[in-house]
Amino acid sequence: MLGKIPAARTALINKIVTAARRTHRFASKGIEPTYLSSYFHGVSEHDLRAHTPDSLADIALRHLDLGRTRRRGQTLIKLADGLERPEGSPYRVIVAIVTDDMPFLVDSLGVVFIQLGIAVHLIVHPVMHVRRGKTGRLLAIGADEPDATAESWQLIEIDRPQDAAAARELEQKIRATLADVRAAVKDFKAMRAQTLEIAQGLDASTLPVPGADVAEARALLAWMEEQHFVFLGYRYYRLRRGKQSDTLVRDPASGLGILRTSRARDSGASKILRGTLRDRARAKTLLVLTKANSISTVHRASYLDYVGVKSF
Repeated sequence: MLGKIPAARTALINKIVTAARRTHRFASKGIEPTYLSSYFHGVSEHDLRAHTPDSLADIALRHLDLGRTRRRGQTLIKLADGLERPEGSPYRVIVAIVTDDMPFLVDSLGVVFIQLGIAVHLIVHPVMHVRRGKTGRLLAIGADEPDATAESWQLIEIDRPQDAAAARELEQKIRATLADVRAAVKDFKAMRAQTLEIAQGLDASTLPVPGADVAEARALLAWMEEQHFVFLGYRYYRLRRGKQSDTLVRDPASGLGILRTSRARDSGASKILRGTLRDRARAKTLLVLTKANSISTVHRASYLDYVGVKSF
């Protein structure tokens, strides 16, 4: 599970394990030594030397206490005092997270701290292969464990939030971001399949656009489906025409990823279109390619790319 690491790092991790044994009582066959070795496996020697073994052992074992019981699909988050330093660290806290391992986790959490203007001083993000009991109790750690599942244990040391309200806002944003990541990852295959279905269905449709436009749209969708596009959300809308304005009505059952009904960013079930927007919706063009007016919470903090395919 661990692979090879520099001898200097191994020596530093051994000091952390020794410190943990000195200050905590380990069971004779406890998981703590394996946990600590896995926990600090990917941390650089520079970061390990910047803190005392006792401090690193304490923070890791507090993280272990948080993750000792977790149901599958549950996200655990805790804000606590930061690492001890000779000069003290009154202005720092740690954010400890335990959740299912998924793509984009580290990048997406980084977006949260950037948007809130919070400085990050240390990141520890091991992927733990764990075996849990029926109630979620942690039983063993190791990739060779039967029925082991991958979990992301992330510890981020940051500047201390200004007050309790700022701390609550931070936790809420972390939970919302992780929910978006989970939704996008869970529905990724379904969104790819939907894209391929739309691309293949273009040939079977009678469309009021030139054949070259149809071929171009089909090629673009096929290219996107071949893992050249990070699918985050999908939704189907129906255009309801009116005398003065049109209404774009969403199909609540069609939502995938971050555009599931429960995760939708817009509060209403429909959008009123007037003027230029109405003209664009009625235009006999097959593709609508633009930037959305919201910034992605998953993977990177940029405006979302919007790819619309019309049906007639």
